[in-house]
This record gives sequence, C-alpha cells and structure tokens, in this order.
Amino acid sequence: MERYVIWSNLDLRLDVWRERVLAEDPALAGDEAAMERRMVELNNLRLLDARINFDEELDGPILALGEVRVGEESAPVYKVYPSGNPTAIFYTDSPQAEYAVDPDGELRSVHVYPGGTITVRYRVFKQNTEPEIQQRLCELASKGLLAEELLRAHTERLGEHAAKIYKLDVPKE
Repeated sequence: MERYVIWSNLDLRLDVWRERVLAEDPALAGDEAAMERRMVELNNLRLLDARINFDEELDGPILALGEVRVGEESAPVYKVYPSGNPTAIFYTDSPQAEYAVDPDGELRSVHVYPGGTITVRYRVFKQNTEPEIQQRLCELASKGLLAEELLRAHTERLGEHAAKIYKLDVPKE
C-alpha cells in the first residue's frame, strides 16, 4: 500500500484546484486571490469530511505519540484523547498540516509551524487495557522510552479504522 492522504494543505496549488474552484463559483474567474481563498475553503471542507467520517466511539482512548522538532533539536510528546472518538484528532492550529495512513497502516500527521514541526502517530488503547498501564505507557512516551513491542501489546493502529472508512488494504500488524 502507498501512503494514503486523508487531508492535507501542505502543497495547495491553484493550478490543481482551478477547475474545481471555478465550477463552484465561475464569478471568481480572473481573480487569483479570490480563487486561492476559495481553494482553501474547499480544502478545509475536506477536513470536516474527515471528522464526519471518523465520528465513532472506539474501544479505548486514543494515544497520540509525537515528536516536536525545532531546528536540530527534538523532543518526544504525547497526548491522550480520552473520549476515544477520532474526530478529536482532526483539528490543527498549524499553518500547514497533513493526515495520512502510511504504508504500515499507521495513521500519522505532520503539523508545520514557522518555528518547527510536530509529527504524530495515533494508536488506540485496546479495550481491556487498565488505566494504570495506560498511564505507564504515557510516562514512557513522555521520556521517549516507550518500546514498540510494549506499545503494540496494549494499543492498535488507528489506521485500521481509516482502512475501513476509505477501503484501504493495510498490512496486518
């Protein structure tokens, strides 16, 4: 499987969107700035579509494992979405972002800010994972010490849910 982009504004180009923008509003013809604004609006509607597509309660909370990179420096970060509803992850305040399922079936995002970048991998705690174990995984994640086998023992890929929604053929974990 190739990487599947769910939503992105990393490389919005009017030459790619021009036909769709003009189909939506022919009166914008000749006004490049207005067409670019409409392109952004239309693209943002696709992010709303992702939120709607992912609106379901999963078996457990969502664990977001990330890395903040500023210049040559990086630091691990994590966040827990206790609701277990993936719609919560499809929000960004960064000027540029992307959500995609990678070839390994992992749902990932990248958020680009003027000062740095945050990359995130999303996993779902398995149904019977005790809160104490969830907390311990978070502690290890905050220090960048969370071993992959421990992570896989207590979580599953959120990409599995994306695969069902978008009919993707992801490899078995």
